[in-house]
Amino acid sequence: MTEPRAESAPDRARPPLVGPFGRRALRLGSVRGIEVGLDWSWVFIFLLITFSLARGFAAEGEALQPASAWAAGVLASLLFFTSILLHELGHSLTSNALGLPVRSITLFIFGGLARLSREPDRPRDELLIAAAGPAVSVLLGIVFLLLAAALPGDAAVLGLLGTVFGWLGTVNLALAIFNLVPGFPLDGGRILRGIVWSATGSFERATVVAAATGSFFAYLLIGGGILLALFFGLLFNGLWLAFIGWFLLSAAQGSTTQVVLQRQLGGLAVGPAAAPAEPVVPGDASVQDAVEDVVLRHGRRTFFVTEGSTRVGMATLHELRAVPREERASTPVRAVARPLDELVCVPHDASLWRALELMNEHRVNQLPVVREGALVGLLTRERLLGVIQSVQELGRS
Repeated sequence: MTEPRAESAPDRARPPLVGPFGRRALRLGSVRGIEVGLDWSWVFIFLLITFSLARGFAAEGEALQPASAWAAGVLASLLFFTSILLHELGHSLTSNALGLPVRSITLFIFGGLARLSREPDRPRDELLIAAAGPAVSVLLGIVFLLLAAALPGDAAVLGLLGTVFGWLGTVNLALAIFNLVPGFPLDGGRILRGIVWSATGSFERATVVAAATGSFFAYLLIGGGILLALFFGLLFNGLWLAFIGWFLLSAAQGSTTQVVLQRQLGGLAVGPAAAPAEPVVPGDASVQDAVEDVVLRHGRRTFFVTEGSTRVGMATLHELRAVPREERASTPVRAVARPLDELVCVPHDASLWRALELMNEHRVNQLPVVREGALVGLLTRERLLGVIQSVQELGRS
């Protein structure tokens, strides 16, 4: 039997690319080993920006053909999101150079999100990674404005292109300024966290300070959006501003929760929290028998499949349910079980925080636990949530 893989999976079972809202993202490719994806919310903002720009370009040039205005709108939108991707690549490549691998970059309705494999170990790294994105945006803004100034304004096509470049230059500079607001999770908030971290020596305290500042800024955006919608008649602009504020508020509050949870689970090992590697079902038993004996009678949603005395696979309620009801009595469980060497496993001495990351990254609810290649237990999401609840209750007592 091939030994189960610890903290990895075969290429054919690589984890799905997940956007900031928990949905699967569309894979676009990779840059320097960093996967790039597209959340479906991006389509909405792409169409909205294209439509707004096309109308604006058409209004500025009376002799401009509608097709030209729409082409300019599409070009500007594509270059805008390319700029956002380059902004996130600034963060990501800097992070990789500092030894903090970046898992993916996802474009979504509010811009881009780079997922680091872990938090920085030093304040200096936090500062460098956070500052890299705005630096790229400033550089892009300057380049686009120089291109706009170099193009003749009296030529139809080149003048329109100059207008596109001028808009992109202004937007990139505005993006840099907005991201430098000192509130988490914006880049300025991460810079603030790095400064407070360096001054206090506490990553947790720095995160709380940056998140509190981010929450304050988010409330300002929400309040400003409500005022614009109710008292100035700018309904769409107001709702959009409030929506951005709500997103930033959720991210700021979530970051504090994550840091506390990481601190609580980071010092606890997987082994003691894991259940024994059971129940077991012979590979030649039918799916119907497994449903009746394991799922319905004992309420277990996961079991291991054996050949002789050796565990060779694992099956969950998901695999059993996929078998048509009329075929369950004639289908052996070995036919639906996933081989152990295809499963994402976790070492017994890994932290529970790492186990939670693996579950979320691979979108699974259970992880076989291994010690020196041998299967020794099973960690389920239910047991992990139970540990989290106990730790939090003990912390409040």
